[in-house]
Amino acid sequence: MNLPNRITLSRILMIPVLLVLMAGDSEAYRLAAAAVFGVAALTDFVDGLLARRRQEVTDFGRFIDPIADKLLVLLPLIMLCWQRADVSVAAVLIMLAREIIVSGFRLVAAGRGSIIAAEWSGKIKTLLQLLAVLLLILRLPYGYHAAWLAAILSAYSGVEILVRNRAVLEEAL
Repeated sequence: MNLPNRITLSRILMIPVLLVLMAGDSEAYRLAAAAVFGVAALTDFVDGLLARRRQEVTDFGRFIDPIADKLLVLLPLIMLCWQRADVSVAAVLIMLAREIIVSGFRLVAAGRGSIIAAEWSGKIKTLLQLLAVLLLILRLPYGYHAAWLAAILSAYSGVEILVRNRAVLEEAL
């Protein structure tokens, strides 16, 4: 297993630690959770950069990296909803729905031999989601608004992917 894939797997292994820390009810737990989340978020950037620079892009990496990304964002958001943190359940549901729809669409496209590349709006969406989760974990101002902005951009980027690749969608119907 190459280094970029190991880094991706380390991100997945950090998620249970993050969730346990988020369950703690003190400033120290929140700071520790934010630190773990920050390191995990950085691994998303590092693994892709290394894979491309070292020409170590693998099918396993293409498969596991988006799963790790979705788990890193969505599980803490669901935990925050469960904790009744200052996050809108509707915003989280929009983000969750987008990820399920786009992932399903990519599976259909892959079955037809097409690869649906990430759009810039999706990359910005991910950055905004990461920022929102960090703000919410730390209970800082604007976390609620950042989550809503991420939800709106999630919906936009999902529609953008479907519209730009509607030929694949039409073929599948």
